[in-house]
Order: sequence, then structure tokens, then C-alpha cells
Amino acid sequence: MNRCKVCRKKPKLERRVNCEGIVFCSDECHENYEHSPNDDSHPYIDDYHAVRFEYIEWMRSYEADLYKYGPSKKEDLVEGIESVIEEFADYIRLEGSDGIVSKEIYQYLLALEELIDIINNWEPSKSF
Repeated sequence: MNRCKVCRKKPKLERRVNCEGIVFCSDECHENYEHSPNDDSHPYIDDYHAVRFEYIEWMRSYEADLYKYGPSKKEDLVEGIESVIEEFADYIRLEGSDGIVSKEIYQYLLALEELIDIINNWEPSKSF
């Protein structure tokens, strides 16, 4: 796994990639990198930011929502994630073949599809 170009940490949930494929552990490190090109003009950058945001939010909240509301919440969570995937379905058809940003969006969408499987198979722990 690549390390952050700025701080050398292993990127986790907040991972970010610029249009040159340079990996950062967070928005803060991305902003602090002096040699980064301006990604704002990339045609897919708004979609990248949107999908990345959705991924981070779903990953942060799905388990707490399931524990709070129980298995009856599964269907709502899955529907919400599916709506994100449907909104960006063109990137799934591209399979990341249209450059670095397209590939990153595709990877996030695949991760969201995996999250649907996790949610569908989720059972509360017995100690809870």
C-alpha cells in the first residue's frame, strides 16, 4: 500500500488521491502538498469528491445505525447506498478505464457494493 506523500502514514478511511495518482492520508495532507496540480479542472473531480464523501460517511455510520435501530434498518441503509451507486453507475461501466480519477471513483463504488454485503450479513454481537 502506498504511503501518504506528505506525512508517510498509511492512508485509511480518509484516503485521497490527486489527478496524478499521488496518495494522501487526508484532505489536510493533500492541501499541504506544495507540488500538487490543481485538480479542480478535472472533469470527474466533482463526482470524485461526492463519491468519496458518501463512502466516508457510510463507513463511519453504518454500524452505529445498525446497533441503534437493529436489523430493521438494513433495508434503508442498503437502499441509500444503492442510490449512490446508481447515481454514479457510468463509472461502474467504465471500470476505471478513463484515468486515475475514474479508477478511484470505481474503487469507491466497488467498496460501497461490498458494504451492502456486509450490511446484509450483519448480526448484532452477542455481547451487545
